[in-house]
Amino acid sequence: MKLYTLIACGLLAGLFSACKDQKKNDSNESLSGRNTTDTVAAVQHMNEYHYTDQVKWRGKTVTYQVERHAVDSLPVVTDEAGEQFSDNMITLTLKQGDRELFHKSFYKRSFKEFMDPDFYAHSILEGMAFDQEQEGNLRFAVSVSYPMSDLYIPLLITIRPDGSYVISKDLVLDNVVETLDTTDVE
Repeated sequence: MKLYTLIACGLLAGLFSACKDQKKNDSNESLSGRNTTDTVAAVQHMNEYHYTDQVKWRGKTVTYQVERHAVDSLPVVTDEAGEQFSDNMITLTLKQGDRELFHKSFYKRSFKEFMDPDFYAHSILEGMAFDQEQEGNLRFAVSVSYPMSDLYIPLLITIRPDGSYVISKDLVLDNVVETLDTTDVE
């Protein structure tokens, strides 16, 4: 019986010694900068967003779909506090039955000329929503914003019946950064 107790005590002593050495190695790695997983902050991503609805356009029912996805291959945006955010891509699709009328993916760079360089560097493409039918065109509101804030640039994408579109600034000013004039994009 003494032999079994002696063996058990020896194993426990060896186990504690190994744990102590491992803890010492972990501390050394942290101090030397080799083990940095706890100190590196994760890049934050907005939730994916999928929205589908129908509108009447020129007397016919049109289905629109807005999809937002974080894109890790885009440059990471860092706010004033040093927090990092992934930028987004928003895809807009318009269909009439099975016929696709419009399909385009938008990035923050799609709206670059409406932002000063500092705002552009620290903002993300946040959202898109249907606004209204106006003069035979469909209008969608877009926001490019500082992450986790109310400061944004409101923009409009106007889709024409021929599938072309125009980007312009929205004139409703509420917590808005000044932007440039309208631009046509074909």
